[in-house]
Amino acid sequence: LKWEGRMEELMAPGSDVGCSILQVFADAHLRGFTETTSRYHALSYVGLEERRISLLGKLQRFRDQGETMCDLAGVLLGISNKTGASVWFQRARDVGAAHGFFVVESKACTGLGSLAMDQGRHAEGVELLQNAVVAAQLNELDDPSYVAIAMTELVDAL
Repeated sequence: LKWEGRMEELMAPGSDVGCSILQVFADAHLRGFTETTSRYHALSYVGLEERRISLLGKLQRFRDQGETMCDLAGVLLGISNKTGASVWFQRARDVGAAHGFFVVESKACTGLGSLAMDQGRHAEGVELLQNAVVAAQLNELDDPSYVAIAMTELVDAL
């Protein structure tokens, strides 16, 4: 890409500027994917977000990193890449658990649980969805919508 060299300068460790620029481009591709279901937009989004996830880790913005991992997994599901989605949901779960971000852990467990249910691993799926409900109840944002989302998935699974 023509702007790639300059982007690398802006994305020096400790710089939020590069992270913000990547987010702008990623958001544009996400809108493109949402409106057109274009695989091009989805794959562009994935590439940009993978770079942003790495940068968020370097900036120690772990909640943002975990939430971005969950969003990335959701797009991968949208292009039927369940294996990739599972990998990113698991990474998000690990980040959430390691840094005490229950919102991230809840979102990730919801995604992993739904994937397990889709693949016929009922017991594992229910366990993950139950974990999502517990994590949602502990969420640091004190937002009850996370509990509702996790509970809806769990009830649907049962």
